[in-house]
Amino acid sequence: MTVYRMEKITSKRHVPSVDEIFRFCKNLFNKAQLSAECTIVCLIYIERLMEQANVPLLAATWRPIVVCGLLLASKVWQDLSSWNVEISNIYPQFSLHSINRLERLFLHHIQWDLYISATVYAKYYFALRSLTEKKDFRRRYNYTMRVDPPNSKRLEERSAAVKNELYSKSL
Repeated sequence: MTVYRMEKITSKRHVPSVDEIFRFCKNLFNKAQLSAECTIVCLIYIERLMEQANVPLLAATWRPIVVCGLLLASKVWQDLSSWNVEISNIYPQFSLHSINRLERLFLHHIQWDLYISATVYAKYYFALRSLTEKKDFRRRYNYTMRVDPPNSKRLEERSAAVKNELYSKSL
């Protein structure tokens, strides 16, 4: 006779902090030279994956899902897209074979639906923009980006002066 018992299994993965996620994505964006638009396209693809294949973003799965989403976004959106081998060089924990396999699975689960209409893109763009209007966003953004408010104020003033100068010359 086999006896079974129930016990709680604890996960060894910790939930990543905002700073951890930011550093991971920033590193990928800088080294793969991804455009800002790839963020929106990636978000759309990840949401499609979550909706169509019921794939949750978990502490153990968010990195490969984000990497694959950004890779696909780069391939679809940018003229000079990233290659799978570049991603495996940036993040050696993802072998070229695993990235290729992950990309095939991702595409299969979203049914190869990479098309994004202007309406869908605009919807996501403005939804993300609206997040910046939320209470206390600027302080949290400055903290995450380590923006020095005095220097950013000076940059803003210089930008406004250049804009005004160019505008007055164009008249």
